[in-house]
Amino acid sequence: PHKALAEEIERRIYNFFSGLEIPDSATVYDKLLLSLRQKDVVATFNWDPLLAQAFKRNRKIGSLPKLLFLHGNVAIGGCVAHRVKGFAEDCCYQCDAPLTPMKLLYPVSQKNYSEDLFIANEWKELRHCLKEAYMITLFGYSAPKTDAEAHEVMLNAWGENETRDLGEIELIDIMSREEIKKLWMEFIVRDHYGLYNRFENSYSARYPRRSCDAFAWASLQMKPRSPNPLPKTDSLIELQQFVKPLIAEEMKWPEPSR
Repeated sequence: PHKALAEEIERRIYNFFSGLEIPDSATVYDKLLLSLRQKDVVATFNWDPLLAQAFKRNRKIGSLPKLLFLHGNVAIGGCVAHRVKGFAEDCCYQCDAPLTPMKLLYPVSQKNYSEDLFIANEWKELRHCLKEAYMITLFGYSAPKTDAEAHEVMLNAWGENETRDLGEIELIDIMSREEIKKLWMEFIVRDHYGLYNRFENSYSARYPRRSCDAFAWASLQMKPRSPNPLPKTDSLIELQQFVKPLIAEEMKWPEPSR
């Protein structure tokens, strides 16, 4: 009954988040992206453009993980006709038409993830990744009651993972250890989990771009590797320079095609 008012509220929300800008210094977004490889995925519920902005300023360094926006994002657009996703300012590489802004999903109990084509595809990608994942990191996500459907989708996909008995789940949050463990108990296989209150303590930060390799050597080969942690710096250039040798090594030994 209040369609015009709802549209105005949505417009203001979209404009507010569109105006956010990442600082010039190195942020946790930069560290997260540079610590992962092309085989990895970062899935976010956030509407803000900060992760997308970090991706754009680091992509010249080398391969970065795929990004999935599960509730939409103000920095992402798409072409429905050609099923193309890209940054909001881009054009479709097939028809050259400007990309349509991505829809935002709001915190209501029934979000209907299948209603919007692009958001449905983001969830399809996430389910596929969870079925194949070796390590999962849940970073600052408290799974609120309004995300009950998302929690169930993720749990069902993880439950279909045939190798999850060998895998690991990392939980990064400022909540108490007891609260975190209780919240994600259904995802945990026996004692295959780690609880951290800072990203710097995670496998990705201590073994950048080699987290799965390091965990496999420690758990399957009983030969733990020495950490090679990301530098403690606010300089984006210094952070990028640190990962360049790792990327060069990856270029010599490319990932097998899936």
